[in-house]
Amino acid sequence: MLSLLAISLLIVACGAVKPPLVPRRLYKDWVALNARSTTRHIMRPRTPAGRQECIALKTELAAAQAAGAFVVDAFAAAATDQSADADSAPSGGLLGTRLRQGTCTLPELDRACFCSPLGRVTGPLETSLGWHLVLVEERIGLEMHDSGMSRVVRAPLPSGGVDSVLAPPDDDEPNELVAPDVLLNVAGFFALSYVGGQAIGSWATSIDLETVASAVG
Repeated sequence: MLSLLAISLLIVACGAVKPPLVPRRLYKDWVALNARSTTRHIMRPRTPAGRQECIALKTELAAAQAAGAFVVDAFAAAATDQSADADSAPSGGLLGTRLRQGTCTLPELDRACFCSPLGRVTGPLETSLGWHLVLVEERIGLEMHDSGMSRVVRAPLPSGGVDSVLAPPDDDEPNELVAPDVLLNVAGFFALSYVGGQAIGSWATSIDLETVASAVG
């Protein structure tokens, strides 16, 4: 009876709060499978001059944003005009919409999709193909690390133009992800159920049925 009570309390606890001890490896694997990123980039040649061009572009983008331009629009326009990546330049440097981790063939860019600050132009970042500026415009599944935010949106300014601000997930958009604590709670429930079943089975097999029957009789 005490074992069943302890198991029940553990199940309730796991369902009520996020499990306090989550193996880091398990969490990282879950993020790799579950998180998504919508990211743009600007590529320049892998030369000292290419790196300086990225630095100059980053300064220009900061000035445009300060003047009231939406960071995504400014970045996309610069990518279309100046990115050396012929595949992504026509789409404003878009690497992909809601990419899974591991989709980008360049590991440095793939890492940037999930590690760069949300809504901020970062770089220059060096890869085997060149120097890059990166802008993550949306990232879901990592709100814990993005202070509850998932996207950069327009906020009108009284003086005209817009401010580029971070926003939480859109409530009207269906959530395609499963929180890692939900998965862990389900796994914990089945694990505890299994342990409880084994304990009950061991207890049942230890009972001397003949003794019980004679005592009842």
